[in-house]
Order: sequence, then structure tokens, then C-alpha cells
Amino acid sequence: MSSGVGVIVEGAVPISPTTTASEIPFEEPQITKKARNTITLAATLGYLFDAYAINIYGMTLALIALDFGVSIQTMGAIGSVFIAGYMLGSCVFGMLGDKIGRRKTLGFSIFAYGSVTALTGFATGPLSFAIGRFLTGVGGGGELTVGVPYVVESWDSKNRGLGAGWMFAGYALGVVYAAGVSALILDWLGWRAMYFLAVLPAVVILFVRLQLEESPSYVATMAKLKESRRERISLMAAMKQNPQIRRNLIWGSLIYVSLACIYYAETVFAVPFMVTTLKMTTTTAVATLGLFNLSMFVFSILCGMASDRVGRRVAGSVTLLALSAALWVMFSTASIPLFVIAGIFAFGGIGGSWAIGMVHVAELFPTEIRGSGYGTAVAIGRFPSIFAPLGIAWLASVTEGGMGDAMKYSCAVLLCALLAYVFGPESLRRNGNVAPDTVGKAG
Repeated sequence: MSSGVGVIVEGAVPISPTTTASEIPFEEPQITKKARNTITLAATLGYLFDAYAINIYGMTLALIALDFGVSIQTMGAIGSVFIAGYMLGSCVFGMLGDKIGRRKTLGFSIFAYGSVTALTGFATGPLSFAIGRFLTGVGGGGELTVGVPYVVESWDSKNRGLGAGWMFAGYALGVVYAAGVSALILDWLGWRAMYFLAVLPAVVILFVRLQLEESPSYVATMAKLKESRRERISLMAAMKQNPQIRRNLIWGSLIYVSLACIYYAETVFAVPFMVTTLKMTTTTAVATLGLFNLSMFVFSILCGMASDRVGRRVAGSVTLLALSAALWVMFSTASIPLFVIAGIFAFGGIGGSWAIGMVHVAELFPTEIRGSGYGTAVAIGRFPSIFAPLGIAWLASVTEGGMGDAMKYSCAVLLCALLAYVFGPESLRRNGNVAPDTVGKAG
């Protein structure tokens, strides 16, 4: 498979467009284990608090609607505004990470969404609240699209899946954390306190950020560009030069269509299904959802490790197939024990699919454009997820089995990622950054 057009490696020696990935000199990140773990911790904590900022909206929605005197439909529209901000942030912060570095951009992203979420607690009406949620989405979108390349570039090629698994595990814990905080203070202090507490990540990450080193791959890439007297290339220019990068953007976007849609489809309707169809109490249903998120924590790490052993394509494909089977069983049974067992594997499969997808898509792009390439793939893939809950609601209204059938059929969206794994490239154990470090021609 072609590795790129006019790429630059050690000594600024250009490689021809026909050079295969296996012929590119191998380069591992030069970084201490302590520095690598600190970077992973920062990205994981950032994703944990990102999950908190995202999920407190659903937990406080009814109280906010009552406080502002607006309909649930209006609050739903505000939810879509947040996703729009998240898509914008994915692109902007991805490009910013390529331009000024991972370290500065990640710190700014986390500080931005943490502080803006806290300020949203002062909202006086739906308009100011919507603006706050949009800006929170912009900042939150940067946490993923900068954090993943940062982590990927700090781990050696044989263990990057584990690093990505730990990062997504932080998101799963963030959902549990949000639910715990909601149970403790929502009735006591009200919805605004939930938002004020989001200032904590800004403080915590500010402390952790002081101990971070820049991505070693990013530093090496910028040094090579300087040595070869060439300006950093943009994603658009790279795609014009290199058809493989265009194809990789398509594969990455397809993976995120599946990841984002299946996540929102299942998390939005899981509790309502448990309450209305399985006749659980709301408290039991929420506790069960917490158990499912703990399974996401475990499986994201295990599946990330598996992808380091057998490859991203195999691990990704098997995880998607297992996820589909678990979803089908989960929403086909009237037995609560079987539902819970299948749900553990279904939500675990979601976590595992995210962990594998995160590292795989990041590895599809060279360091020079990894942030912008990864961020654009995430943004494109997230767009259909805006309509995922609407699609589930529509399917529930036209299928004989109602919500159960709709949730079962939602696994069809996983075909997008499966196609990307089957027909796209394997990213494991290429050059230390999986594609060439830089793209373009030497000056």
C-alpha cells in the first residue's frame, strides 16, 4: 500500500509514492515511562470531566426546563446546539494541535470547557444557556481530538491500543461520576451546582499540565520540517497530494459514524426501555446503567490491549460483531437477568469499539496532520449522530416490537465501521507514527 507522496523521514530523505509502509524506517517515541503516564493521565482525566460536562445535561434537563419555563423540545434543540459545538471544536482544536502542539492545545481545551460549563450555571434563560452549551461543546470537542493523538504519539507502537483504552476508560468513569454527583447534590443544591462543580477539571488539569512534556513525535516532526526548510502542510494540501490520505479520512469518518451513532442511540434510550418495557424502577434502571458503564471501563482497556496483539482491523471487526450480537439479545429478551448480562457485553462492546477506533483512526494519519485529520474524521462522523435519537424514536413508532426492535435494528449502523476495517488499511506496527512522520516535498 502506498505510504504517501514525497514524505520526509530521517535526514529529510524523500520517499517515493510507491514506497510501502514496511519500507519506512521504524521510529519509536523517545519518552520516559513517567512522562508517558503523565500525558495519559492528563488526557484520561480530561475525558472523564468531558463525560461529566456532557452527561449532566440529560440529568438536569427537566429541572432546567422547569426553571426557565420552556418545553422539552426547546431543551432538545439546545442538545443539538451542543453537538454542533462539539463538531466545530473537533475540527478547530485538531488543527490547532497540529499548529501549536498537543500540550498547549489540550490544556486550553480542558480549561475552556471546564470554565465555560461552570459559567453556564449562571445562565438566566434558554438563550444564554444555549450559548454556554455551544461553547462547552467547542471546548469539549478539542479534548478528544487532541488527547487521542497526544496519547497515541506517547506510547510505543506495541502498546498504543492500551493507552487509548485507558483514555476511553476515563470517559466511562466520567459518566459514573456524573451520576454519583447528581444523586448527591441535585435535589439538595439544584441544577446550577452541577455546572459550578465543572470548574474542578480546570483546576486539576492546570496542575497536571505543568508536568506535561510535548508529544515526542510532534517535536521530532517539527524538527524535521525545520531541517528540511519546509512549512507544515495542511490537511487539504496533503489530501490533494496523497490519495491514501483522502481514503483514510473516509475510513476514519465511517468508523466514527458507527461509534457516535451507536453510543447516543443506546445511552439515550437504555433507561426508558428498562423502565417502560422491563418495568424496572427508575432508581434500578439508573444503577443498571452505571453497571453498564463500568463494563465499558473494563472492556475499553481489554479491547485496546487485544488490538495491540492481533491488529486493529481484526480486533475492531470482532468487537463490532460481538457488540451487534449482544445488542440483539439484550433487546430481544423479557428476562431482566439476561438483559443485564447481554447489556454488560453490549456496553462493553461500545467501550471496546471506541478504544480501538480511537487509536486506529489516529494512526491513519502522519504526525504532521494527525490532529486535523483525526479531528475532521471525528467531526464528519458525529454529524449523523445528531439524528440517531430521532431515528430510534421513528423506528420505535413503525416497528411491531416498538423500542426493543428499534434498539436491535440500531446495530445496522455498525456496518459503516465494519466496512472501514474490512476494506481499509491496517494501522498497527507501521512506522512509529504509523504513517510517515511528515508529508510533502522537501524545500
